[in-house]
Amino acid sequence: MLAVVRSSLDPRRWLIGGLAAVVVAAAGGLLDNFSDSEPQAQWPWQIELGALEGDRQAERLLSAAGEQPLATAFRVAWNPQLVGRPLRDVMKPAVQVVGNRESWSETAVAWSRFLVAVVAWSLAGVMLVRMTAADVVRGESLTLAEVSGFGFRHSASLLSAVLISLSCFGALWGLAALGGLFAKIPSVGPLVVSLLWFIPLVLGLLMSLVAVGFVAGWPLMVATIGIEDSDGFDGFSHVHGFLTDRPTLLAGHAVLGTIVGSIATCLAWSVLSLTLWLAASSVSSGLDAFTGGEGGLHSVSGGESTSLVGGREVPAGLVASEAGPAGEESSVPFSSTFLVFWVRVACVLFVGYTASVFWAIVTGVYLVVRESADGIPITQMWIAADDIEPMTVGTAEDEESGEST
Repeated sequence: MLAVVRSSLDPRRWLIGGLAAVVVAAAGGLLDNFSDSEPQAQWPWQIELGALEGDRQAERLLSAAGEQPLATAFRVAWNPQLVGRPLRDVMKPAVQVVGNRESWSETAVAWSRFLVAVVAWSLAGVMLVRMTAADVVRGESLTLAEVSGFGFRHSASLLSAVLISLSCFGALWGLAALGGLFAKIPSVGPLVVSLLWFIPLVLGLLMSLVAVGFVAGWPLMVATIGIEDSDGFDGFSHVHGFLTDRPTLLAGHAVLGTIVGSIATCLAWSVLSLTLWLAASSVSSGLDAFTGGEGGLHSVSGGESTSLVGGREVPAGLVASEAGPAGEESSVPFSSTFLVFWVRVACVLFVGYTASVFWAIVTGVYLVVRESADGIPITQMWIAADDIEPMTVGTAEDEESGEST
């Protein structure tokens, strides 16, 4: 687990995860226009910090650590909501699909959110898994071009693995829905359905097992395709074999990975918060060097309630309001646009890092459980370069002698 999380320090992986988060948020913002409910799109700089939500600044977390060390240690070491953002982005609309009964349009919007999240995070996940496995297992670094090509080549397999689970759930749901249609028959229908209510209960149990299998198995399906270079059916069958044969091992390493990932994510968030504060404070001291100002800091990422680090990202002097015409409110200078851009880029990269940590943990869990269940060593992984046999010196000399002859 330490090895796979260490591999997440590659900035290229932050870029992959950050782009996936932006795509999901942008699609969610577009779908909000077609929905009558409250906007649900959450941009990377507006993410919820989970267990760290009460202390959006690093200094507050340090103060809390001095007052309540045990409680703070638990919050730092157990933050699945922040670490598991890709899984949460997929499962939130999935729950809405099953539970939403407002209108067909709302159901269609929920389905769209689910499919966008699945496609975006599956593509990003298989790239990150491939890079992590190659680094940890073989000590090789794959380029962005290699993992991007690999991900898009397996896009159909990634989607088919999800569709298999959805098909099983949909078939069980449809059988239960037939009971509701039969219950519409006057007098006889409700009586028969009541007598045979054990059948919907059995179907509900099977749907629960499929749902739990999808929640726990979807990341591992992506890992199977990324590591084994296999198809969607292999990912589905492989993972469900792990869930039934090695549930204790799988759960134990998932908990261990969550602890390691939570600590790594908290450290990264502390570095981000400190970086933005030091940059703003140092520049602000120069701005107020000859004016006697106090060097105040200002938030540009959406306010105290939505800012990733609780505001105070830039010097207040750089976003001082410009005086407008008489009778009009003052306006924010155009230069602040660039401040917002760079601060939000930093937040996007942080979210990309958290996604990289998540998929690194999934990779580590898969490799450990695969070794226990299938007997395949952790050090075994196939890449395309294995099919190219290196030319030996003797072979080259034989070819040269043949050409001269």
